[in-house]
Amino acid sequence: MSIVLTKGQFTTLGPEDVWKIYNNLHGLFRGGANTKTPKLVRADGPRRKDLDIRVDPNTKLETVYPNPIKGLSFADSVETLADKDLEGQVWFIPKGTIIPGNLVFNVKDYDHPLLNVSKPMSVLDLTVLLTELASLMKPCDIKIGRNGKIIEKFPGALSKVSNG
Repeated sequence: MSIVLTKGQFTTLGPEDVWKIYNNLHGLFRGGANTKTPKLVRADGPRRKDLDIRVDPNTKLETVYPNPIKGLSFADSVETLADKDLEGQVWFIPKGTIIPGNLVFNVKDYDHPLLNVSKPMSVLDLTVLLTELASLMKPCDIKIGRNGKIIEKFPGALSKVSNG
């Protein structure tokens, strides 16, 4: 089965499909972090504006709902992050990494996938999944400074195509 991204429309990619679309990359990059953590989640949970978080009327818990146009921002390259003037340390999900279940990527623009949930779950459950994903991510020897200036580099990190 092939997956087609339609320009201007969001496509949701499950954990098993992510690397079918992004098979020519080193991985998926995320900026704005520090040298110790990719900062997918804060002490109080994921950043609220990136996700559809509401109180579930039945459980009375803060619940994250799937939303095909929202999610935590990732990028196809360090250049894409730098173009967005996103300051901070860069981390990435290496190509082929098994994304934790119940997480999906919403993709409208190939260079800017958004990480989201595949089913409603509590903020606590999502925090556990994001912590698991963060443990799979690798730091780049790259930092993006003011005005999108790339401060540090490692060989191959900037290329949008894989080494092999």
